[in-house]
Amino acid sequence: MAKQMEKKSARLLAFLLALIMIGSVFAYMLSGGSAEHREVVYRLDDFREYVNWTPADPVYVQYYNLSYTSKLGSKDPLASMVTTDLQKLLIPAIFSRQVLEVTRGISQVMIVDFGETVPLYFVDAGMSKIYFAKEDEIKHGNFTLQVRRPGIALVSELSPLVVGYKPLVEKAVDTVEGNYPSFGNKTYSYLSRINGSFAYAFFAYGDVVKQWIRVGNESPADFFFEGYRYNFNNSSYEKVWAMHFEGNYFFGGMNESEKNFEYYKVQNFGDGLSVAVMEDKNFTKVVNARPNILTWQISFNNTQNES
Repeated sequence: MAKQMEKKSARLLAFLLALIMIGSVFAYMLSGGSAEHREVVYRLDDFREYVNWTPADPVYVQYYNLSYTSKLGSKDPLASMVTTDLQKLLIPAIFSRQVLEVTRGISQVMIVDFGETVPLYFVDAGMSKIYFAKEDEIKHGNFTLQVRRPGIALVSELSPLVVGYKPLVEKAVDTVEGNYPSFGNKTYSYLSRINGSFAYAFFAYGDVVKQWIRVGNESPADFFFEGYRYNFNNSSYEKVWAMHFEGNYFFGGMNESEKNFEYYKVQNFGDGLSVAVMEDKNFTKVVNARPNILTWQISFNNTQNES
């Protein structure tokens, strides 16, 4: 009986420690701190630019803006969604105070999934000093990788800092130095036309999009973007969809009977990119909102002269 109680106590202690480790991430993410700075070689400010440092062919990308959600308050449904989702994706092997600490907090995180156990993280900590529990340092290209088991690496000389599965971090360094193709080669021209700030964004390119999005038996698009934000002027929520269509498809208008949300606007570009903005004061309606996908119908009349 005593042994069983010991096992239960050990499991409970381990569970509580895991919660504390995850919780500590959010405790220091937006905290202030001293004015210590780190040496940075290159700096990017916007997640749209992060794709230019991202190695080609990820499965998908997710972006979280903690500075943005801090303006909404913890009880806001959009802020709650962002915090809850991000908390599931920040692994304790990296994002615990025993491993990584940022002196002035984290404002943005972009998570790039390549199908590995540990993804690639782009973490905006400004110019803050980074404390990482490294076990070794190695040179890769012109950068220093701080390394720890099991296969985790971090590059602090970039802003956003790059951390994650060591082979992916090495590829990211190669991409920064122009020695590996960039995901931005395929997506930046689309992302750069999606205006505004976002609390959360999800986007993907290539075969995975063709598998996810179908119109009948066709795969109409090779790029997909979904983003959420808050319109502070109208006190309402917005969802933005963007797709790059390969065929005769585009985002079309809706009449009042077709949509169950307040505001709808579309913009179609000549190269096949379509952007739709859906807005409502009810967050649930925005989550469920979808744009109208239409197609050009082209017909040819063949006439024959009768003699």
